[in-house]
Amino acid sequence: MIRKIWQTILNLWRKIFPQRQPPAPPPPTPIHSSEECEQKFLELLDGVAAGWSRGKIKGFLIGSNIKDAEWENWLQEFESRLLVSPETHLELGGRMVRLGELNCGRISEVAGNIGRELLPRQSVSFPTHNLSATNQGESNSKTESIRQISTKAEELIFQGRERHQAGDCEGGDAAFDQALEIDPRYVNAWNGLGNALNELGRNSEAIAAFDKALEIDPKYHNAWNGLGNALNGLGRYSEAIAAFDKALEFTAAQFWEPWANRGLAFLNSGRYIEAIQNWDEGLQKYLPSNHDYPLACGQLHQRKGQAHYQHGKQTFTYFESFHQAKASYEQAREFLKSPLIPETYLQVMQGLIAVCQSLGDPQTKEYVTEATTVLENLLLDNETHPEIKQRLQRKFAGLYQSEVDILAQSGDKVKALEKAESRKNFCLQWMRAVAAKPTNSPTYSQIRDLLANHTATAIIYWHLSPVSLTAFIITPDKFETIATPVIDIFAKRNSLSLEKWLENWKKNYQSYCETGKKPSQQQSQQQSKESHPWRESMTAQLQQLADILKIPEICTHLTNIENLILIPHRDLHLLPLDALFHPPFFTATTRTPPAKIRQITRLPSAQIAILQQQQNPIAITPNSLLMVEHSQGKSTLKFTQIEAAAIKQINVTHRTANATTKTAIIAALKTNSGIFHYTGHAYHNTEKSETSALLLGNNEELKLTEIMQLNFVNYYLVCLSACETGFTNKGELIDEFVGIASGFLPETNYVISTLWRVDERSSALLTIYFYQLWKQGIQPPEALQQAKDWLRELTNGKLCEWYETDLLPLLKQADFDNIFFFEREASRLQKKLATIDEKPYEHPYHWAAFTIAGNG
Repeated sequence: MIRKIWQTILNLWRKIFPQRQPPAPPPPTPIHSSEECEQKFLELLDGVAAGWSRGKIKGFLIGSNIKDAEWENWLQEFESRLLVSPETHLELGGRMVRLGELNCGRISEVAGNIGRELLPRQSVSFPTHNLSATNQGESNSKTESIRQISTKAEELIFQGRERHQAGDCEGGDAAFDQALEIDPRYVNAWNGLGNALNELGRNSEAIAAFDKALEIDPKYHNAWNGLGNALNGLGRYSEAIAAFDKALEFTAAQFWEPWANRGLAFLNSGRYIEAIQNWDEGLQKYLPSNHDYPLACGQLHQRKGQAHYQHGKQTFTYFESFHQAKASYEQAREFLKSPLIPETYLQVMQGLIAVCQSLGDPQTKEYVTEATTVLENLLLDNETHPEIKQRLQRKFAGLYQSEVDILAQSGDKVKALEKAESRKNFCLQWMRAVAAKPTNSPTYSQIRDLLANHTATAIIYWHLSPVSLTAFIITPDKFETIATPVIDIFAKRNSLSLEKWLENWKKNYQSYCETGKKPSQQQSQQQSKESHPWRESMTAQLQQLADILKIPEICTHLTNIENLILIPHRDLHLLPLDALFHPPFFTATTRTPPAKIRQITRLPSAQIAILQQQQNPIAITPNSLLMVEHSQGKSTLKFTQIEAAAIKQINVTHRTANATTKTAIIAALKTNSGIFHYTGHAYHNTEKSETSALLLGNNEELKLTEIMQLNFVNYYLVCLSACETGFTNKGELIDEFVGIASGFLPETNYVISTLWRVDERSSALLTIYFYQLWKQGIQPPEALQQAKDWLRELTNGKLCEWYETDLLPLLKQADFDNIFFFEREASRLQKKLATIDEKPYEHPYHWAAFTIAGNG
C-alpha cells in the first residue's frame, strides 16, 4: 500500500512540477543519493508498520550509514513534495508520526513533525479503522482525535513487546490488553499484538490476534503474513502456505516477506525443491521498481543459500549442494553491498564464509577480510550507540570465529589462541554489570605462565566456530592443536557430527525436563525420568562425545599430566567434559596413556585465572560458612535438609547465617567470608544470561546481574548445590557462554556448580563427602574428583556403613528434626542387602554434572 501511494505521489509531482528544485540545499559533502535515502526511509516506515522495536529501528538506522544531517536535509525535500501533492497520504503520515513517537533520534523528531503536518490536512479516517463512522466531511479535530487514540494503542503494543523482552510477562500482557481496550477496532494494534506474540513463541495466541485483524480488514496483507508465520511455528505448514498466498494475492506479489516465509514453510515440511522454486519465483516476479528491490533479492537469495547448505549437510550430494549454496550467497552479496545494506549483508557473509570453509575454498580468507572490515567500520563509527556496537559484535561473532579458524589452519596457532581469548573476554566484560576498567586480553606467553611451577598441569582450550572445533593443548613443554569439523561430511556410517550430537542432546534434555509436568504424568514421574532416553543413553552419548572431541588423541599429549585446566567455548560449557577424561569414557589407545588425572578445573577464560593470581587468593581452608537453603511447598527436598544439617557440622559457622529474605541474604554475603553454600533450586537462561538466578524463599530470586554487583574476594569457595546452574536450550550459543558461576569469578577461588537437574539424594551424598575430604586438607578440585569417584563406585553395602559411621552422627550433633526420614532411608537400604554389591549411583547422571571453576 505505501509503495503504491508513494509512486502515485511521485508521478503527479513530476507531471505538475517538472522544473521545480528542492528548497533545501544538499549536504556539504553528499554521500547518499536522494534515491538511496528514499529507499531506506520507505523501508524504515514499512518496518514501523510491521511493529519494529526501538532497538531494531536504531539498528536499521545505524546499518543505513546515513548521518543525521543527511536525513534532515533529505526529509525537508521530502516534506515539500508531500505538502504540494493533491494525493491523500494519511497512511504515510501516520507511519511518520509513529516513528516520531518512538524517539529514535533526529530522524524521529523531523519525521514526526512532518507527519503531524500531513494528518490534519486530511478529512478521511485511518484505513480499516471503524471506531466511528467518519467521512470526508468530518472536521480535522475529529481526525486528529482518532489518530491520537490509534497511536496510543500502537505505543502500548510496543511497550508490551519491550516488557516481555525484559522478562516482565505480566506487565507486557497488561499493556497488550490496555491497547485493545483503547481501540478494539484498530487493525494495526491487533497485527502488532500478533507479531509480538509470535516473537515470544506464543503462536496460538498470535493466530487469534491475526484472525481479529483480518476480521476487521480481510485484505490486510501484513496480518496474512504474520498469520502464516504463526502457523509455520506450530508446524501447520499447509495452512501457513495458504496464508502467505493471501498476502501475495493482496499485494500483487509485490511483498517480499511472504515469498521468503512461504519458502521456509515448504522447507520445514520437507519440500526442499518446492522451497527453492518458491524463492526463484519470488525473484522473478518482484519488480525492480520496488524501493526495497535490492533488500528483497538479497533476502531471497540468502534463503536459498541457507536451504542448499542445510540440505547438503544431510545428504551425500553435499558437494553439489554446497556449491549451489555458495552461488546463492554470492548473488545475495551482490544485491546488498552496493548500496550497502550492512546488517543483512553481514548475515549473508557469515553464511557464505561458513560454506566456503566447509568447501575448503581459498576465497574464505578474502571474504572474512571483506566482512570484518564492514563490521569494524560500523563499530568505529562514533554515532553508533555502545549498545548497538555490543549487539553487532555478538550477532556477528561467527566472523571473528572464522578468523580464528583461518589463523589456526595457516599454522599461526599463537595468534589464533590470542584472538579466541580476546573474544571470550569481550563477552565476559560485556556481561559484568559493574566491571572494573577493561583490562587487556592476555598474550600467549601470559597464558602459558599459568603453568609456571606446575610441571604436571596442562591447559586444554577449545574454540568452536560455525564449522570447526579447535583444541589448543598447552603443556609445560609444548603447544599443540587438534581440529575437528563441526559438520563432518566424511563421518563414518552411524557416527555423528558435533553439530548433530549437540542437537540431539539438547532436544532430549528438553524432553526430559518436560517429563512429568502434566498432572496425569506426576504419579509416574520418577520412573519415567529414570527410563527417559536422555538418561538411559547418557553413557553411550558421552562416549560418542569423547570420540567426536578426539579425547583419546588429546590424551596422547598429556604424558605425566595429573591436573587439567579446561577452558570450553560456547555450547561446550554446558557439557560434562571433565567426565570424558575418566572411566568409563576414557579409552586407552595403543600409545602410552596419560597418568591418572587427579583434578580438573574449569575457567571461563584464561584471563580469569590471571586475575585470580593477581589478587592474592586465600590459601587456607576457611571455617566460616554462610548457608542459604531453599526448599518449600511441593519443592521441599528432604535430602537438601540433610545436606545442610551435615555440612553445618563439618564446617562450623562462626557467624550467624539465618538470612531468609533476599535483602538479608545480600547483606550477609557482603559481611561474611570463607564459604558460601547454596542448596536448593536454580535455573539458567542461555539466551539472556543476566536473568539466570538462584531461587530463594517467598518467590524471590537472586539474579546473575545482582550477583555480579557483589564482591566475593573474601570467599574461598562458593558451592552451588543446585540444579540447572548450567541449563541449556535447543538453540545454538552463537557467542560465549556466561553462567551463574561466572558471577562469582575472579574474586573467589573456586565455584562448584551443576550442568543439569541433579538428583537430590545423590547430590547430597556427593556434596557431604566432598566437605569431609576438604576438611581433611584435600584442596577443592581434588576433593570434588575423589567425591565423584567415591559416589560412582559406592555400593549399597558401603553406603550403609557410611550412613552409620559418618552421616548419622553428624545429623545427631545437628539435632536434625527430620531424623525419622533419615532412619527410614537407612531402613530402605537394609532391604537391599540381597544387592549389597550393586552400585546405585554408578550412572553418570548422578555425578558427571558437578564441575568446579577457578584456579585457586
